[in-house]
Amino acid sequence: IGEPNSDKRYPLNTAADFYIRGFANIAYGMKRPVQDATDDDMALTGVDRYADTIKDRVKDEEWLKVATVMCRGGRFDKVEDAWDESKGHLKHAHPHMLPVWDEKLFQSKHALTGENNSGCPTWYPTRLADGTPMREAFSEPEWPFLMSSYKSNLMSSISIAVDRLRQVHPHNPISINREDANELGIKNGERIRLVTPGNSVKGVAMIRDGVMRGAIAIEHGYGHKELGARAHTIDGKAMPHNPALAAGVNINDLGFRDSTRGDHNNVWIDWVSGAVVRQGLPARIEKI
Repeated sequence: IGEPNSDKRYPLNTAADFYIRGFANIAYGMKRPVQDATDDDMALTGVDRYADTIKDRVKDEEWLKVATVMCRGGRFDKVEDAWDESKGHLKHAHPHMLPVWDEKLFQSKHALTGENNSGCPTWYPTRLADGTPMREAFSEPEWPFLMSSYKSNLMSSISIAVDRLRQVHPHNPISINREDANELGIKNGERIRLVTPGNSVKGVAMIRDGVMRGAIAIEHGYGHKELGARAHTIDGKAMPHNPALAAGVNINDLGFRDSTRGDHNNVWIDWVSGAVVRQGLPARIEKI
């Protein structure tokens, strides 16, 4: 906390005792302290309500720098100040190897394939249930894209029923890279069909530079079939409903069955987490 060589000890009786001082270390990292937070920074992010909590744990000249880290969610440098292009890694990379091995984890077996789990951090290709790499079953020429979902910063899976939010963001488009769109002859706002091995959906194309080539991004939480989207009658009485709640693409419609799990009607399950796969689905795009 501004005293890298000090032997001074600090109490750790609450979470704030640990995190505030950790933020202070970040704020003063690399011998380049961040700038002080402004009143607007504090008010817009809500960090102003933690002002006394910060002041109680760091020096008077430090607390506004800690507040900057909290307001911005970290400290950020220019790419050229952080990345060594000639060496292809961070300028301030950790110089020592950190070996990690968990013998008990290695001795356990994967529930689907029966192979030993890895005892150290390991990369695996996207797999089906029997361990077959997904790209062996669904080739890139036939399925050139990988579809993933993401959470909205405005709409959740249940807030679609809030009229005011829906006025701002009424549906979720199918986001694709600009170069991919140009190759397919797709313009922003056009209707397109997204096809996976399990199903197809129609949606509106959104051309985004923030989506990498070969990727498709769809916002989670739209395309409801219930939650008031369909009309229902109970004891002869029509229940309230609004067809606008069905707007957009339901990513659940794009999942598919994993044929390596035998004749059972089982969906594709993530090999690591055991959840239904919603990321990296093989897909293609068709103009309507």
